[in-house]
Amino acid sequence: MRQRLRLEDTGGEGSPGKASRRLDLGLAIRPALHRDVLTRLLETAPDLRVSGYGENEDEVLKVLSKLRPRVLLFDYEAMGPNGESIISRLHRTAPAVRILVIARRSSEENVVQVLRAGASGLVGKEQDFATLVRAIHAVAAGELWADRRTAAQALEHLTEVSAPVPGLESLTKREVEVADAIAFGLRNKEIAHQLSISEATVKSHLNVIFRKLKIDSRLALAMLAQEHSQPKD
Repeated sequence: MRQRLRLEDTGGEGSPGKASRRLDLGLAIRPALHRDVLTRLLETAPDLRVSGYGENEDEVLKVLSKLRPRVLLFDYEAMGPNGESIISRLHRTAPAVRILVIARRSSEENVVQVLRAGASGLVGKEQDFATLVRAIHAVAAGELWADRRTAAQALEHLTEVSAPVPGLESLTKREVEVADAIAFGLRNKEIAHQLSISEATVKSHLNVIFRKLKIDSRLALAMLAQEHSQPKD
């Protein structure tokens, strides 16, 4: 029987092999039947592994602290009426864990709410399994996930409700290049390759950019960069 908190050999330095390259997942999903079906599906992927799950906030916190999965799949409806509050607390407790929300509604309002709470993206329950796997890999790589239409609406909403921020003129030439790459949807690894720099340097540039522009998400940066690149009338 699968335990709620499952401790496994993660294939460290002393145990090389295929398992060491797997991406560990935590699940915050119920009821048990839904969780078990999703677990079986996820573990058909050669590079994914479910390392533990929780049925309430306390159990999920134990999974995050003891197992440290790379991505947590969070069932928005199943975890109760205060989804954003739970996400926010989980994010504060384990900021390195990327939270991917699975929700019945993938509207612009929902996306904005979960992103503001600390999630890295949202996948609608109407999407297929292949889309879920793509979303998992995207958020694990440091990206944000939402379908294109909803993401565009969310960006517009974030722009309307956010305080004014400085323009890209405050950035250096290299920082503008990084911002432009984000606008094209490139991942950190791809940006590093394109600019002939390390991924660590890309992350460093992004931290500086976020601080200068007073934003805290790649979505907001992408929107600003795209707006900046549009010709003015």
